[in-house]
Amino acid sequence: MTNVILGRFLQAFLLLLVMSLIGFIGIHSAGNPVYNIVNVETASAEDIREATIALGLDQPLWVQYARFLENVGTGNFGTSYIYHLPAFGLLLSKLPATFELAFLAMLLAAPIGTGLGLLAGRHPGSVLDGLILRSSVFALSIPSFWLSMLLILVGAIFTGWFPSGGRGETSSLLGQNWSFLTLDGLRHLALPVLALAIPNIALIARLARSGTVEVERLDFTRFCRAKGLSPSRIRLRHTLPNISIPIVTIVGLQFGGMLAFAVVVESIFAWPGIGKLLIDSIQLLDRPVVMATLTFVSAVFVLLNALVDITYSILDPRVRVSA
Repeated sequence: MTNVILGRFLQAFLLLLVMSLIGFIGIHSAGNPVYNIVNVETASAEDIREATIALGLDQPLWVQYARFLENVGTGNFGTSYIYHLPAFGLLLSKLPATFELAFLAMLLAAPIGTGLGLLAGRHPGSVLDGLILRSSVFALSIPSFWLSMLLILVGAIFTGWFPSGGRGETSSLLGQNWSFLTLDGLRHLALPVLALAIPNIALIARLARSGTVEVERLDFTRFCRAKGLSPSRIRLRHTLPNISIPIVTIVGLQFGGMLAFAVVVESIFAWPGIGKLLIDSIQLLDRPVVMATLTFVSAVFVLLNALVDITYSILDPRVRVSA
């Protein structure tokens, strides 16, 4: 078990190193941030040269990357060119908003998707099964930006039940501001949470349904029915544990994906999270913030993958033996 954990974290470290290099080269190729810092109309060539030297952008790319790795080792991602704040501190100030959004979306998607999948798989070929399958295909086919705008159209414009954007009123807990602690904050959360949750409900439902159909045909399930166990007991005590591995996989990966790629939803709903911060920083070529955000998101994503693999070995001893 220890070897499995150490091996996965070694792979995670190497993957993070490669991802940081790709991100660093990508943001370096996007343009020169000096032109967004100085007033190009009034600045002289000497002013631009001095700003370039002050930011260390006159050095070769490999020197800049080596300096970046050295600073990361000490927890320093530099100072934002635009906001003039520590890049990692700026990221952490936006993290609660994104985490709150992703956590509530997955908290809604995981049980609903699993429950729908169990129901559909318990009665394959039925009207209910067909309805759930068709609905899941439709939900997975809708682009996130279109779904977000549709939710705004229905939930904010036609009915006026929910606000169309912003975070709303927040309340402090553990030194951070949270929207879910206030009624106004919950109203602001409703639409973006639904925009993130609906595709995940469909994906989890399809996985749970296919796993349930397979497990229901196995001998031990038939034996449980022959013993007179109720259908609900069979589903909860026998079927659900046997389909848990793919569900755990998709929950972990999708949660990491929501932390990393909730950019469209956050932009449309003006949600002040790290996704919107990343898009704004890329547009402004704010390299320290971009690299801090990409490194953090990559670390979270890789860590969640490692934890999913470790969870495999806990749920299924056969995975541990194979590893």
